[in-house]
Amino acid sequence: MIDPRAADSAPLAGRDRVLTLVRELLFSSDADVDLVGPRLSGRSTVVDAVASSAADARRTVVRVNGVRSLRESPLAALHAAGLGVLTSPERRTASALQQAIDALTTAIGSGTAALLVDDADLLDDASTGAIDAVRRATRTPLLRTRARRDEGPSTAYVVELVPLDYEELRSVVAERLGGPVDAGAMSRVYALCGGNVGLALALAELAVLEGRLARASGAWSATGELWSRALRGALEAQISGLSPAERGALERIAVTGVGDVASTRGLVDPAALDGLAAAGVLRIVPHCGRRLLALDPPVLADHLRDRAQVDAPTTDAAFVQLVHAAADARRAEASRAWHAAPSPGSALVLARALMADTGMTPGSAAELDRVLAASAVLPGDPLDAAELAVLRARRSLAAGAELAAALAALRTEVAGLGAFARLADAAAVLLAVEIGAEPAVPEELLRDDSDLPPPVRSRLMEASRAVALRCGRFEDAVRHLDELAALPGAAPASEAAAHAYALLGVGRHAEAVAWAERGAASARDRLDAGAVRAHSVALGLCHLLADRPADAADALATASALGTPAVPGAAVQVALHVLSAVIAVRRGDTTLAERVRDELAAGLPTASDGSPPSAVGAGVRWIDAQLAAGRGRPDEAAELLRRLASTLATHGELPTAALALLTSLEHALDDAGLAEARALLARQQSELHDAHLAFVQARAEPDVADLGALAERLASSGRAGPAAALRHPTGDDGGGGFFSTPIALTDREREITRLVAAGLSNPEIASRLVLSVRTVESHVSRVMRKTSAANRGELVAVALRLTP
Repeated sequence: MIDPRAADSAPLAGRDRVLTLVRELLFSSDADVDLVGPRLSGRSTVVDAVASSAADARRTVVRVNGVRSLRESPLAALHAAGLGVLTSPERRTASALQQAIDALTTAIGSGTAALLVDDADLLDDASTGAIDAVRRATRTPLLRTRARRDEGPSTAYVVELVPLDYEELRSVVAERLGGPVDAGAMSRVYALCGGNVGLALALAELAVLEGRLARASGAWSATGELWSRALRGALEAQISGLSPAERGALERIAVTGVGDVASTRGLVDPAALDGLAAAGVLRIVPHCGRRLLALDPPVLADHLRDRAQVDAPTTDAAFVQLVHAAADARRAEASRAWHAAPSPGSALVLARALMADTGMTPGSAAELDRVLAASAVLPGDPLDAAELAVLRARRSLAAGAELAAALAALRTEVAGLGAFARLADAAAVLLAVEIGAEPAVPEELLRDDSDLPPPVRSRLMEASRAVALRCGRFEDAVRHLDELAALPGAAPASEAAAHAYALLGVGRHAEAVAWAERGAASARDRLDAGAVRAHSVALGLCHLLADRPADAADALATASALGTPAVPGAAVQVALHVLSAVIAVRRGDTTLAERVRDELAAGLPTASDGSPPSAVGAGVRWIDAQLAAGRGRPDEAAELLRRLASTLATHGELPTAALALLTSLEHALDDAGLAEARALLARQQSELHDAHLAFVQARAEPDVADLGALAERLASSGRAGPAAALRHPTGDDGGGGFFSTPIALTDREREITRLVAAGLSNPEIASRLVLSVRTVESHVSRVMRKTSAANRGELVAVALRLTP
């Protein structure tokens, strides 16, 4: 069985900043610090790390643990820590409280010390008073951990343990399970546990033990629902500190399925809601003008409903959980409609629900195949029949079929559907673009025809826009928006994430950002995972090109947690991986970038017959280049991008080829490369890349270009880094975006690397920098991992490449 206390001692992923802050407060200013976070959030892990740091600094460490069962016994916590023994004959008549104070004072001693109290809100009052008295008398730094803020008067600093984000949680779970967890399963773990690291580890380990997570092709995948009744102990610990009124309110919210604050009137005391929020088990989430109630962690709802044995609607506590719940509801409703009245129309609705953009749930694939097969022989509307044929082609791709075979079967199916057979032409393009393949449809077959039904015209226009974007004809792609909007029955224009790329390509960066932001917000309101992902990736690209990696990371955070599209290797998912890896390298986290790269590479086709590169293959090569740059090998990175650009251009991926080539030339300029770039851009309509090329040329011949005008062009197209480099020359090359700094190390890592190169040992470095030897060893190990240095000798070469 999982030990909740052991789960609370999870790895320090995502807690480094908290640990640094707590240590600074304790050891620099002898502060009184409260560390607040729910059960299993990693509080004890931080305390362990602080204790280790204190011991390294030769401080006396006195540790006391609160115990719920001893809370009503005076001084029980101190006695359990061995701090209740009579210390001298002179105090033989002293009270038990005074004896405990004396024992604690003796344990602290006259030197430097640290007093650490875990689960301080479970201490009895006498122990709390003794600790406070000794702390004030000796001015010993004190760290307490609590499940909720202390409502009483206190001068303590309060540091809150925020939930881990999706990628941090994913890294911890993968480390504990000894291998990656596929995106669909990990999205479910995240939706159930939020960012509670200990609970996520407990859930994942139980799922493995009970066979609901199984390893296949090197990754853990879900074979069933991840919720388990064996989690009851850990979940009860989460809510054990609630008052009876708060516990009753939480159970009513979970069991009745009330979704927002307004619905609780007459059902839940408002004061209880405030108490639940203060305890960290309930969050109020603004959504579409409503104030939704979100249990935290979300799996509490399953637990409380299970205890009450009530089959209530799912109440979700975070956006990802809302998305999964909406997808589950759509599948259930569509399944009922299909079984009640089988038809192409009901089959189409169910098939779309089963091929959810959050990934297919266990059992969905088999049900989808049954529905697609059964619907093939049913009479009905020809549009529904054609749309079903397209879905069968997508399903074939998802099952591993070659694109050519899937499209051949599609054309056979639609042959007798009259004008609706033209949907196959559009699908042939859209499916190819979806997986990063070269469309095999002549562009003239996509031309608009007013005699065609509006749904067919709309799909053909979407395909034309996809081709225009793939060829870098961004001005044409912008015009397609107005054409599509004028068609009756066309999808709302705001849903077209592709328009953000068109705006970006023509140099209207601010409009592209605004479009992607509006689209992502609208998609969130609709709980549309596919549209959230598409708009978020477009927004992330805009921010990264503008040298705003933090904004890019924020834009991608939700999209990364939404699972995967139904078709493996979808270009939007590959782009999400590439952007995430680039951001990770720029932050110095090459380990995360390597993991993303390896996950992506696992989807590479096995054939090596010289066929066009898939989106996955191109993505892996781009990440390889970024990793090379991050490890201080810019020449190698530039060459990798140069070769990738040539391959992409050969197979018609012109904008991506231009970005790769121009990024390469920024760092390794030559006449042949410039000529190649001019020829490549002559085939496109791209102010974004034209301005970028002008910048590269201006760096080669600064006396020829109008630098002021060029800076304006670069700024308008979103290239803030190069624009700033022209306006305020500082020796910086204006890089960024898709190219990290030569070596992505922190200032401390750079300092330690130089001292290693100077011949100092770890103890000598520790003495000079006033650090523990263990801390220095950790820094050296991290630098060697980031730079791929095999030994300390190779760090000398790294140090020579570092800027002052």
